[in-house]
Parts: sequence; structure tokens; C-alpha cells
Amino acid sequence: MAAADRVADVLAALGDLGLVSLVKFDGEREHKRWTVVITGRPLADGGVRVDGNTLDYCLDRALAAARTKLPTIPQFDHP
Repeated sequence: MAAADRVADVLAALGDLGLVSLVKFDGEREHKRWTVVITGRPLADGGVRVDGNTLDYCLDRALAAARTKLPTIPQFDHP
């Protein structure tokens, strides 16, 4: 299962770490309509924002970027 298929689990896990996350689909944009934002006090030097054409792309890259700042973020691997 792709990370995007488990959005609720991913967002809950991030919340358990004290993070705030947002998944957005922008119907007004023609390109890069998906946005994932991860922010919060544990990411003291700022949050992460990724825009892209698919939710999988955004979620995977946002998690990877946030994990470089907070290694305790769990892996949500594709089976």
C-alpha cells in the first residue's frame, strides 16, 4: 500500500510526535495540485512543504525531508 493510501495513519503518527500536517488538493491550479505541509515545534528550524502532481510524490518527499530534521518519524514503506 502506498503512503498516500494510508494518509490518516501517517497524519496521526505525525500528530503523535507533536507535528502538524496538512494535505491539500488545489482545484484552481493546473499543475502541482497536491500540497503536503509538515510543521510544528519538533521541527524547530522550520517545516516542510512539497507541491507536486501526485499525493504519493508529495507525501513521500515531505516525510523524507521531515525525517532528516526529526529521525524519529516512522517509515511508511510501500509493501
